[in-house]
Amino acid sequence: MSLITIPKKIYVTAVSSEGDTELNAFDNCLVKAGLPQVSLIKVTSILPTNISVVKEPPNLPVGCNIPTIYATISSCDQGKLLAGAIAIGWTNRGPTLVAEFAREGIDKKEAEEEALFRLIKMAEVRGLEITRKKIFSVEHVVEKCGCVLVIAAEVE
Repeated sequence: MSLITIPKKIYVTAVSSEGDTELNAFDNCLVKAGLPQVSLIKVTSILPTNISVVKEPPNLPVGCNIPTIYATISSCDQGKLLAGAIAIGWTNRGPTLVAEFAREGIDKKEAEEEALFRLIKMAEVRGLEITRKKIFSVEHVVEKCGCVLVIAAEVE
């Protein structure tokens, strides 16, 4: 049995939600993202060269563990602005890179800029050029307990 897997497809989304607690707000984000029945395994930000992005949430078995690249921020401070972004960069001769970012007190545009900056730096240190990119982002003003989640989940 091999523990090495090479993903072929990822599902990427950026969502926000409210809840009675920070945990419930995060869980509500998973439901909103179309991933209510799985457990997340956090992995680092390297994907294969030929990875493709699917637009629809996957139909995964209940209770399965899926590798994910994600960032999240939660708060119960009413009126706080939360934002997150995830940037995917296909490179000229190497892996596909992913930079995820979430923070309190910034807007969606600032989150996108930070995720893109991180993506560019990842490529630079590897001597790679980003040939194509996609950015997914979200912002949310906390009403009771809010959360933002940006996620790339392996689906195949």
